[in-house]
Amino acid sequence: MAYKITHVSRAQEIRFPTQAAAEHYADRLGGGLEKWQVREAGADLSGTTATEPAQRG
Repeated sequence: MAYKITHVSRAQEIRFPTQAAAEHYADRLGGGLEKWQVREAGADLSGTTATEPAQRG
């Protein structure tokens, strides 16, 4: 499963083959894990995947 990291304060998104690779980049090279959101590549900002309908009500 592919993962991506999205910067919390600027429009930057980077895709990685694994969650470990995404977290490693964010922590070591991206200025700290707290500056990034890590999620599955098919997930939108609310955390649901693109193939899942959003939960309502």
